[in-house]
Amino acid sequence: MARRLPSLNQLRAFEAAARHGSIKDGAEELCVTPAAVGHQIKALERALDTALFHRRPRRLELTADGRRLAREVGLALDRLEQAVAQASRRDPGGTLNISIAPFFGNRWLLPRLPGFHALHPGLEVKPSLSFDYVDLADGSFDAALRYGSGDWPGLEAVPIFRDCLRPVCAPQLAGDLRLPLSADEILALPRAFGRGWPGDWAAWAEAAGAESPEASRAAGYDSRAFMFDAALSGQAVILADGRMTAADEAAGRLVCLSPLAVERPQGIYLVSGARQADPRLALFADWLKAEAASSVR
Repeated sequence: MARRLPSLNQLRAFEAAARHGSIKDGAEELCVTPAAVGHQIKALERALDTALFHRRPRRLELTADGRRLAREVGLALDRLEQAVAQASRRDPGGTLNISIAPFFGNRWLLPRLPGFHALHPGLEVKPSLSFDYVDLADGSFDAALRYGSGDWPGLEAVPIFRDCLRPVCAPQLAGDLRLPLSADEILALPRAFGRGWPGDWAAWAEAAGAESPEASRAAGYDSRAFMFDAALSGQAVILADGRMTAADEAAGRLVCLSPLAVERPQGIYLVSGARQADPRLALFADWLKAEAASSVR
């Protein structure tokens, strides 16, 4: 029995435009003209007898039918791409659109990303730095690198690394104290913590064999970026993963007060929507884990 399907070229053109939110960008990915993509989409709409996009000035907006079709066509093309990659026994190619928090992206990922592209020249990772949690169900992004404990309902979260925290501060806050400091000396200094993880200092003190510090004597910050700013400006000691502080320690902007580190439940996860397993994401996750393991301080 023959399959009742529209043209594959029409579906590819529609999916690319829907994913990018732009006919021009979709055409660029497919190496055709925007006019060609526009013609394919119009032909698909005629074949389906439904509108797939609302045409707005300077942007496209999917209709309800368009959103449903884009999601399902994306899944089907993912499966097709996986099958082709497995049959050809080569690295999968294409583009991964990844949302990343600026703090992690600028401090850790972006300086390393050329290394990934050198190893896998056929697979491009396009990072998008944003403080917002993007909707991973709408197809705009393939995945996001998020900081947390891995609890995002309805999403697949692959752990890249969990925080291994040590006390660091600006050299001027340590003053003439001789390093490494004892736990009591460290806990007597001004401290800061992330409000999302208020138990970090208590966990570190317990590992150091010291009494749990008074929470009221530490300043709380809503973001890690602000907490790091407090450390860099000499206001407070913070607990931080060495992967995030390596460049500042090498430049002398931060000093480690004690080698004692505690592993915590929070860390970096590669988070994706409820799609079929994507070999490109698996490849990227494996590379991230290897980079994280090699950069432990």
